[in-house]
Amino acid sequence: MKKLIYLFIALLLSICIVGCDQTEDSDNQSVKDYSEEYEVSPYGNEEELDNLTDLKISLRTENGLDLKQLSFLIENTSNNEYRYSPNYFEIEAEQSGIWYSLKQLDDPTKDKETDCMIKPNEQLILETDVKSFYGELPAGHYRLIQQFAFFENERDWDYDTYNLSCEFTIR
Repeated sequence: MKKLIYLFIALLLSICIVGCDQTEDSDNQSVKDYSEEYEVSPYGNEEELDNLTDLKISLRTENGLDLKQLSFLIENTSNNEYRYSPNYFEIEAEQSGIWYSLKQLDDPTKDKETDCMIKPNEQLILETDVKSFYGELPAGHYRLIQQFAFFENERDWDYDTYNLSCEFTIR
């Protein structure tokens, strides 16, 4: 009888451990209805996104979309220098015409924060590892949001921030 009780307790513990392990590693792939899991995007109205005409971000390629190395082209056609952090970005998912902010699995600011610049009339490639920060994403329509800053006067930390977005689709 004792052996049966010990076997039952061991079975119960193994089920609990497997269940905890699965919920801890759960990611955005298991979501069917974003409105139940995520908050509506704070960038919902398009006035807060892409309001610079001389700084653009676009998906570099649609072929072979790899979430471990998603590649974007940043084009600066202005006379201004903009700063950005390649490890700080947001991913949002669209469902029924509404954008939802996805939850990050990892905080990009805990690693060494790098401050990059895009100079006037320069083009840069931004390689983004979406999978490390958001996990596997199911098929759907998404957008990357990258923040850029323009410093009026660096001594006074007088700057404006702009949020640029680029939409992409996972099939």
